[in-house]
Amino acid sequence: MYNKKKRILIMVSIISIISIITTSIYLGINKREQTIACSLKEKEYCVGGEAVGIKLLASGVLVMGVEREELPLEIGDIILEVNGSKIETGAQLEEYADLGKPLELTVSRNNEYLKFKIEPKLNENTKLYRLGLWVKDSSAGVGTVTFYEKDTGRFAALGHAITETANQYILPITTGGITKTEIYMIKKGVAKIPGELKGMITNETIGQIYCNTENGIFGMVENKELYESNETIELGRKEDIELKEAYIYVTLDDNVKKKYSIEIEKVYLNSEGNKNIAIKITDEELLAKTGGIVQGMSGAPIIQNGKLIGAITHVFLDNPERGYGAFIENMIEDMNSL
Repeated sequence: MYNKKKRILIMVSIISIISIITTSIYLGINKREQTIACSLKEKEYCVGGEAVGIKLLASGVLVMGVEREELPLEIGDIILEVNGSKIETGAQLEEYADLGKPLELTVSRNNEYLKFKIEPKLNENTKLYRLGLWVKDSSAGVGTVTFYEKDTGRFAALGHAITETANQYILPITTGGITKTEIYMIKKGVAKIPGELKGMITNETIGQIYCNTENGIFGMVENKELYESNETIELGRKEDIELKEAYIYVTLDDNVKKKYSIEIEKVYLNSEGNKNIAIKITDEELLAKTGGIVQGMSGAPIIQNGKLIGAITHVFLDNPERGYGAFIENMIEDMNSL
């Protein structure tokens, strides 16, 4: 009898735990849905489509790997200074290491400034002093703004993360910005060879980047006049997306934002990440100029039935006319987490 009661108590306890976990998950999902729904309905958004320069790590070098276990540095650290002098390239860091003397590094880690003393080690093969670090210099590229939040000046762009290409490590952007750019050339995309929008990136910063996530880069525009004349638009839920014609806004080498037609071919309602919508470029003018989706178009806003539903994120390598887009809901969720 005792064992039977014990088994019943255990079963009741297990059922209670499962019930609590299930309820917590439900409440978490429900809260997320309510937050997104609030953003979709209550805030005003302006359509993007402008090509911008994206500058990462305005100063310093990013630590991508640490070979020596005794070093206090971590992947994602940004080395800002060596012995009190600012650095911007890995080559500069090597020059200091070549001296073979202990170095004092000023490092940014999770928005905190730290100082570390490290000593270069002699490489027996090369006979050169090295720190045992893999670093990435400041870099820049071209992307497209997806939308602006009208009242706050926050923006979203790219629809995917900026990554270190060797292992798709998402770069921890703590300093960076978007700048005005002029597209001066288009490299047309063909099967197996991605195309590209080539832009001249200026020093005129128009916004600061505060976050780099799987669903895009997010930040704040410095001057709201930049987008106040843009079309305001309602945001669409993923359940509203239909398998039919839509359009995107893209800026090409005439440096004028224009509307181009596409086709929504498939919607992956239960998917996560940034490959949620399969699309095909159908606009003859765009195909003639770019061959389809090219680098620099990431973030181009996707609009259907008068609603902003997503952003272009990827191209199919074997067919540049086709690619993926991210749900606008995913981008809104990440932006709201700033």
